[in-house]
This record gives sequence, structure tokens and C-alpha cells, in this order.
Amino acid sequence: MIGIVTVLYNSAPVLEDFFRTLNDQTYKDFVLYVIDNKSKDNSLDEADKLSKAVDFKTVILPQDTNWGIAKGNNIGIEAALKDNCEYILLSNNDIVLEKTAIEELLNGLLSEKASLVVPKIYYWNMDRIIWMVGGDFRWLRVRTNHIGGGEKDQGQYNFNSIREYAPTCFMLIESNVFNRVGMMDEKYFVYFDDTDFVWRAVKKGNERLCYIFKSIIYHKVSFSTGGGASEFTQKLMFRNVVYFSLKHFNYLHCFCVFLYLFFKFILKDFWTQPLKNSLTELSCYKEGVNLYRNLYK
Repeated sequence: MIGIVTVLYNSAPVLEDFFRTLNDQTYKDFVLYVIDNKSKDNSLDEADKLSKAVDFKTVILPQDTNWGIAKGNNIGIEAALKDNCEYILLSNNDIVLEKTAIEELLNGLLSEKASLVVPKIYYWNMDRIIWMVGGDFRWLRVRTNHIGGGEKDQGQYNFNSIREYAPTCFMLIESNVFNRVGMMDEKYFVYFDDTDFVWRAVKKGNERLCYIFKSIIYHKVSFSTGGGASEFTQKLMFRNVVYFSLKHFNYLHCFCVFLYLFFKFILKDFWTQPLKNSLTELSCYKEGVNLYRNLYK
């Protein structure tokens, strides 16, 4: 059985498509675990209403605060593991699934002898424009790259492939991976939490991550967080890139990363944004250092 874990935060407008396309899946042996991080809209009521109109079991776990995506995922993962789910599917709810998405993902995991798998992801409401077919890490900038991003799909990625990275917006994972790798790091709150998990799994734990081309979904990108350029996103990115680097890289790698960030700030950021934003950027870098220091207190 698959435990599908999704975290809500002001997600009401996207839930109908999510529930509908889950209900249409050819693979039926799953339970949906919905964690609501105290949404300010009617996400919780909408999820409850939709859960009564579908054929699959839904477990709704409302929270009394917004824990962030990392802890929200952990709450759902722990519930699924307690129910003896053999696989965990971490899933955004701003997605739309083709009917065979889960079936093909599971078939790919088994045939490729992988422990983590991801689908082909298109941008929603765009004509076969790829959002991601897996990804990789960028060494100096401490960023992740989406392979195929923005390309028109002409069959150039129609083969299963090993990947070193993919976001967890729709990732099927063998349950035992969490015993070997650990849970999501809740200190990130959101952003880099999946990068951290995949780094620990693939780079440090030698888990096998595969892109499965026959599994297809569509992504309504960054619905809950306001998109990649929002102030919220920028602040968390500044903080978390420092925390991630200190947590995982050796001294030489960290030195190169921080040198890059220093010159990027001096030569670009300081001159292209208001002073208030520059001061915020610096404070977020400092916060990332403090976040790392707290690991050892």
C-alpha cells in the first residue's frame, strides 16, 4: 500500500483537481494523508468535503500552527509508517495527475530496482512544456537544476534515467529509506528541505533515484508560497543555502560557496536592490549560520 502525503497551506483553489485526478488513478491501493498547516483559507473544509466524494481513504490531520512543509511531511510520513504503508508518496497538492501516473511510477521503481522515483512533470496549462525530468546539483551556487526545464517535449527524455536530484513535489519512496536516511529536516521550514533529504539519500546514502518517463503529472508551480520571486521565498532561500552548506560541505567547499555569495552580494545584489533588502539578505545569511550552530547545542 502507498501512503500519499500532502501538506496544505491556503491550498483550497487547487484541491478539486488534485482529489479528482487521484480518484481517477488506475492504481487504487493507497491512502491519502492530508496535513493542514492551519491554513487561513477554507483548505481544511474543502479537503474534508472532497474526501467524502472520492473512492479512496483520506486521513485528515489538522494542525494548530503552521509547522512548515518539512514538519508537515514528517507528520504525514509517520502516520503512513504507523499504518504499515510499504511506500510513501510525497506530493504537492498543486498538481494534476494523468490516470496512470502512480501505477507507472510504482512499476518503474520495481523495474529499475530504485528506492526513490519521480515522474515527468509538465507546466500546467502549457502545451507539453517540461517543468522537470529529474535534476542535478550545482556545486558552487548551491542550487539545483531541473533537467529539461522550459523545453518543449518532443520525446527527448522518453527513457528512464538515474538522477542525483529531484524535488519531492511528487516522489515515490520505499518506506525503509526513512529508516536508513532519516526524516525531513524541520529546521528548513520550507525550501531546501527536499534538497537536504535527497542529498542525504543519494549523495551520502547511495540510494538509487530514478526518473520514470511514462509517469506524467502537471504542476501549478509555487501556488502556496507566492512563486519563486516572492519576499518569503527569497528570505528562506538566503537563510537555508547557508545552513545547507555548513551542514553538508567540507571547509574548502564552504569557503568557495561563501566567497561566491560575498562577491554576488558586493557586485550585484547591493547595487540592484533597495538598502533594506540588502540588510535583510545579510541578516538571513547570519540566521543560517545560527541555525547550523543550534545543531550542536
